[in-house]
Amino acid sequence: MRRPWFQLFADCLLLGVLLLVCSLPVVTAYPAFVAGCSVLREQARGGPGVTPVTLLAALRRVLRSAPVALCLVPAGVPALLWLDAVVLDAYLPGMALPVAVASSVVAATGLRCAAGWREGVAWRVVVTAAFRSMPQRPLVTVLLAGAAVAAAVLPAMSVVLLLVVLGPLALAATAVDAWRPLALSPAGPAPEPSRSTASPRSVPSPPPAGLSSN
Repeated sequence: MRRPWFQLFADCLLLGVLLLVCSLPVVTAYPAFVAGCSVLREQARGGPGVTPVTLLAALRRVLRSAPVALCLVPAGVPALLWLDAVVLDAYLPGMALPVAVASSVVAATGLRCAAGWREGVAWRVVVTAAFRSMPQRPLVTVLLAGAAVAAAVLPAMSVVLLLVVLGPLALAATAVDAWRPLALSPAGPAPEPSRSTASPRSVPSPPPAGLSSN
């Protein structure tokens, strides 16, 4: 008897391997992760599930949304954080903890954007919604930061986990987004109801003061 939770666990492991393969060029790591979250979200709604075909199709859709910026910016941010950590450690010893906290917050924001993206929505809208949600829903940031830290620590404990760790991380980001989704299209002020102004002809004019019906 096949159990849905066991099938989801197997799909996460398969997704982790597929994401690792798609991330080998480095610049495609974040778009591949976004595609993995999209595949898991579609599977939760009755989609085909995790297969190489569905992941590649989702990856093509993600790359069409912002091909250059989506590849270069997420790949450059970790490098910049690593460079800052090296410089701060050289000139200001003891700054490892603040750098680690900042890195976890940045990683949580990246996970939030990856799981919150929808096809047809501009990335500027997604990033803005992610930053606006941080003070409103701090627990989401804490959960995603914890997931990112766990995903970074587990491969250090066992290198074999590097093959599959991206799959459970994508599942965690997708589950958090399903729990507290981003407000990608915030409701603006409600439009005022159209008031049908009666024309002067439709308003009956009062009778003259001197003419009163007896």
